[in-house]
Amino acid sequence: MKKACHYASRLASDSLDRPLTLWERIRLKLHLSMCTNCQNCDSNLKLMRQINDLMRTNDYGQIRLSKQQQAHLHEALDNEETSAVQE
Repeated sequence: MKKACHYASRLASDSLDRPLTLWERIRLKLHLSMCTNCQNCDSNLKLMRQINDLMRTNDYGQIRLSKQQQAHLHEALDNEETSAVQE
């Protein structure tokens, strides 16, 4: 992995947990505009965050997703599989 890609993937991950500085946002957006591998990494991180948010549980660990949430999750996963196959 190139140093720039390593830094970009770190920023993409950090952006899920904290606001990035202006300079960090600029560097990340610039890198993502040129690097499809890091675009995929960023998309996957965001998808994992969405899944994690959907999986927050109540009722003694019982996972309850609405039909709409389930459909959205399946659609997002299908889109990721399709983009991985095309590369």
